[in-house]
Amino acid sequence: MKNLISTLLVVLFAATFSTAQNARQLVAEMIETLGGKQAFYNLGNVTYDFSYHDPNASLKLTSKETYVFDGELSYGDFSEHGFLGSNGKVLEGYDGKNAWVKFNGRVSQDKKANGIARFLRKTNYYWFTMFFKLQDAGVNLKYIGTKKVEGRDYNLVKVTFGKTVGDAQDTYVLYINKRTKLVDQFLFTITAFGVTKPKLMRIRYGVFNGIKIPYDRVYIDSNWNGDIVGKQWVTTYWSNIRFNTKINKAIFSK
Repeated sequence: MKNLISTLLVVLFAATFSTAQNARQLVAEMIETLGGKQAFYNLGNVTYDFSYHDPNASLKLTSKETYVFDGELSYGDFSEHGFLGSNGKVLEGYDGKNAWVKFNGRVSQDKKANGIARFLRKTNYYWFTMFFKLQDAGVNLKYIGTKKVEGRDYNLVKVTFGKTVGDAQDTYVLYINKRTKLVDQFLFTITAFGVTKPKLMRIRYGVFNGIKIPYDRVYIDSNWNGDIVGKQWVTTYWSNIRFNTKINKAIFSK
């Protein structure tokens, strides 16, 4: 009996290791196809124009985003901020530890506004760097099979996070195109807002400084099979993407 249990444990461990190994290999190939992790981080920083529209909630965000990769510093200069209403000119910053928000040049002490600022600063940065962060410590990858979507064949990789990774631990399922090695779409949750049912994100790539960036994004309510259940797509668009520019790091501080 002990020998049987030992054998079963070995088989289970081998199967678990194999699925993790397959997932890591697929993600590594995807990152290299994008242009390479080191090449991306060597660019140092990025600025771009951010446009977000959720017709389901009549919500719009328009900002100039600035990030420094070392320390994951994040700054947003908003001309339109649907979450915070008509509070004039809105600036958000994250210095690697703390987030803040300013209305018309004055630092806000409002807890809700500061909480939204922290969410957007960390989330917007993560969306931009996400694929290159999938090899970070605390990120769990699991190969969960294959699927054909609209005539294209995909390998599926489930992504989860350790309890100490980030402010909230979401779940993702990447659809990695077998032919191109790129992620064409993925499922994700937004647990920071209590959203545990998945949304389906579809993306298009452009090449900037030799790196493929998923600059054009749409997402909609879905289920874990990847079936669309929502009615209207949320759109996110990144334009005027510029890497390795001169940035005064003082902008990230209160």
